[in-house]
Amino acid sequence: MDFEQLRAFYTLAQTKNFTKAAEMLHLVQSTVTMRIKQLEEKVGKPLFIRDKRSVEITQAGLTLLPYAERILKLSQEALNEVASLQPYEDYLSIGSLNAIWTSTLEPILKEYHYRYPQIAISTKTGHSSAVIQYLLDNVIQIGIVYVPPSLPNFEVIPTWDDEIVLVCCPQSSIAQATHVDSRELRNLPLIYMNWGSPFNEWIRQTLPRNYVPKLTVDKAELAIDLIKEGLGVSLLTRSTVKAELAAGTLKELPITGNKPPKRSAYIVLPKDKKNKPSVEKWLSLMSELGYSTS
Repeated sequence: MDFEQLRAFYTLAQTKNFTKAAEMLHLVQSTVTMRIKQLEEKVGKPLFIRDKRSVEITQAGLTLLPYAERILKLSQEALNEVASLQPYEDYLSIGSLNAIWTSTLEPILKEYHYRYPQIAISTKTGHSSAVIQYLLDNVIQIGIVYVPPSLPNFEVIPTWDDEIVLVCCPQSSIAQATHVDSRELRNLPLIYMNWGSPFNEWIRQTLPRNYVPKLTVDKAELAIDLIKEGLGVSLLTRSTVKAELAAGTLKELPITGNKPPKRSAYIVLPKDKKNKPSVEKWLSLMSELGYSTS
């Protein structure tokens, strides 16, 4: 498909106005109209319903829209990747979850940056599903996720296991406890962080069926700040709270009874990228630092 036709289609779908679309694309309106007409001829269906007052996207247009968005995004990513190579010998793009970046990957990234100044590096952050999509779209070469995909032509490597621990503010009344039975979690002011499967299954077994946490967050850093403020306790990965536990700004409460499962992290990469020098160097560095890479 022609990129300029797709760009005109995508812009018109956002503005629903030929004049505004032409202004955004720095084109005359007749050029936008022509490009939309050419694209409609190519797909064999009308993409918009036009009248004197409005432009509405058709079902065919709605079907095409997410693909057009991805194609345009990938074309820009490709241009950015090529441009980033100008003063460098190679490049590496890595994607992972925010919690994994801050707790585990940041020091590895820093060491890689210092050790290989001739390699350009870019990072992406998102939930596991977003990271897998980055891999499928060739936006990144390595993904490190909590939820492993089952995909052909991709290698999935278990790389480390992380404990899930119960933590509280050292000044809170609950901090006096020597341990907490898992059955008592329902009675605590739990700041809930969803760690996915198999944590979700454990939570369903441990808490009452009708239990609804009063406070649910989607970032571990936010949970940590709220705990320090004395708002409650939370179940977080040990790597996430390692620094706070060492500094004494958080306290671990050992769980007895039905303990939470460990959280496994996985390296995911296309099989045809594993022997790329920049990828090999990253895997070698992780191995050197004690993480499994094979």
